[in-house]
Amino acid sequence: MRIFPVLVLFVLLAACQSPEPESGSAPTVEPSELQKILRNAKRIVSQEGWFEILKLPNDVYALWEPGHVEKVNSFLIIGRDRDLLYDTGMGIASVHHALADIRAAENLPEKPLIVINSHNHLDHNGGNREFNEVFTADVDWARRRLTLRVPAADFVAYWDQLTNHPGTKTPANFDPAKHVIPPYPLEQVRYLNEGDVVELGNRRFSVIRTYSHSPDGIALYDREAELFFGGDTFYGPDYLITDLSLLAKDLQRVAPLPVRWHYASHGLQLIAAMKHGEHLVAVERMLHGEGESESQVFAGVTLPVQRLDGVKVTVAPELLLY
Repeated sequence: MRIFPVLVLFVLLAACQSPEPESGSAPTVEPSELQKILRNAKRIVSQEGWFEILKLPNDVYALWEPGHVEKVNSFLIIGRDRDLLYDTGMGIASVHHALADIRAAENLPEKPLIVINSHNHLDHNGGNREFNEVFTADVDWARRRLTLRVPAADFVAYWDQLTNHPGTKTPANFDPAKHVIPPYPLEQVRYLNEGDVVELGNRRFSVIRTYSHSPDGIALYDREAELFFGGDTFYGPDYLITDLSLLAKDLQRVAPLPVRWHYASHGLQLIAAMKHGEHLVAVERMLHGEGESESQVFAGVTLPVQRLDGVKVTVAPELLLY
């Protein structure tokens, strides 16, 4: 696989404090308005046919993969001096080619590109091999996942979960029995920590580290525009985590933030701003034994589930820490 030329990445590792709320924040966008935005979003043709590309508010493009049950989203965020790619998708089709499709359709110039993995589950870093540098969290689990080959034999049932979606198609050369995510060279990995700032020239994203879905979670927050990219830690009141106490800590970190635009990493690309404060209250009560307990079976594994006040938490370390 071709590795593209080195890009000069301007990331201000400022060790600044985590973002704090500001007064006078804009009201969140109503769900009905979000539905209208998504329904009317400009679609950009993906030449390989796998991605459904949506042009969204705030100079954000979603690269959606609805042809697989994961329905994962990666996001291209346009800046004045450099752009940012949040996740590289499943690796089933070339995310680099999809970016070229966006630039051609939108007449966008080539600029340095910062590539960040929200975390290192295989549906979010499958396209890393197409880029010369990738930013991730500075933890051993991330390094291990990046530098290990994901063998086809271990994940055939996973890759085989394809779904039909109008206007998209599975690449002709994709075979679930042979699909492999190759190891990423450790010397090409760069690191981000809590409070670091990713600078795009006209917009700045603060790094918020998260730990409950995987040890290496990275959420991004634009204070000025009140944009939030939460990865797999935050995309609804349905949480899939490794540990309930870690979820409480993650929610404590983000609950004070005013969010107008919440971009989600699976399914609908824009969702109503999450009620992190209310969810935190529910999770803290769960930690004290409140709520309903049940179980569900996924991939042959029985997982404990807790529910309280509309919040559902599934604890699945054996699935998430592979």
